[in-house]
Amino acid sequence: MPSKQSNSTPLNKWGYIILLIVLFAAAILTLLYRKSARPVLQRLHDKNITYKTYEGTIGTRTKIMLPDNTPVILNSHSRLLVPSNFAQQRIVLLDGEAYFDSTAHPITVKTNIVTMSTQAPSIFKLRCFEAQQGATAYVLQGQVKVVKSYHSATDNQPEILGPGNMILANKEIDLMEKETYHPVDMEVWRQEKLMFHDEPFMNAVHKLEDWYSTEIYVEGDVSGAGNVDGDFQGKTLQEVMDEMKKTAKFVYKVKKDKIVVEF
Repeated sequence: MPSKQSNSTPLNKWGYIILLIVLFAAAILTLLYRKSARPVLQRLHDKNITYKTYEGTIGTRTKIMLPDNTPVILNSHSRLLVPSNFAQQRIVLLDGEAYFDSTAHPITVKTNIVTMSTQAPSIFKLRCFEAQQGATAYVLQGQVKVVKSYHSATDNQPEILGPGNMILANKEIDLMEKETYHPVDMEVWRQEKLMFHDEPFMNAVHKLEDWYSTEIYVEGDVSGAGNVDGDFQGKTLQEVMDEMKKTAKFVYKVKKDKIVVEF
């Protein structure tokens, strides 16, 4: 019996030591993970400055005014951070989609992928979610300089956008390209003129996802849903869904960050 007890004692000590090492390593890994997973906008923060955060709610567009009365339209699931020293630097941080009417005052909008700075009185829209690798920006009026918000190994040259110009950017493949678009599309978005004319149901769903920056999950057989018609100017996503379900015969649930449609 004594020999058995003496053999077990060192094993227990080593077991405790190994357990402590494992727990310590797990704690270090957790801290490193949390640091790497920290929201990008937080890494863009100036730690010496406080920020006021505006948040868009699901299925709606939120209209706000910056301290200098610059109008901003903030889409669903979007966050806009305005620093306390905004009057001096005129820089805001964006995670999501927002429309800026900076015709009275210049502004710089930073995201984790691109940074836009007005070169003249401008109207533009920028979409860049932290959780995604892509960004798009559209200029309706004026002139805006766009640069990558990160250091690129291939190209760090800025692009200058004018009316009818847009930017497509993707951080994963390190791409930023200047393209053109139809400015009337921006006017339609700004005036919230959402319309469907004999639109296949799933096409309408994809349009709603883009219009309101909200994911919509469709479950079940949509073959009997039919096509979608209607003028929904100024409507919330929930109001549109309530009208659509009258003819498409579905039910839906609004969850924290998405819509679930069930047939």
